[in-house]
Amino acid sequence: MVRIAAVYPRSEGKRFDMDYYIHTHLPMVRRTFGPWGLRKIEVDKGIAKPGGGSSPFFAIGYLYFDSLEAFQECYAEAGMEVVGNIHSYTDVIPMIQVGVVESLD
Repeated sequence: MVRIAAVYPRSEGKRFDMDYYIHTHLPMVRRTFGPWGLRKIEVDKGIAKPGGGSSPFFAIGYLYFDSLEAFQECYAEAGMEVVGNIHSYTDVIPMIQVGVVESLD
């Protein structure tokens, strides 16, 4: 399984509308990417650093696909619709990582 992480760094003067992200953007991602095998969506809402203070990230969103090929096909076909909606909830440029999920259970 591969996981796509979209990391939204927190910085002074930047905006991030969590309500829009959770209730509008991510349902649109599910509808758009679902036909290409999107398995699950998860979100970390940044609340704090371990020692106190603000989290370094507004949020980290995770998308799960069975394979890299499934994600790449999905992104090639429908990715621009999702990317085009980012400005609706933030002016942060997300950092994106595609990784293989390794479980240590």
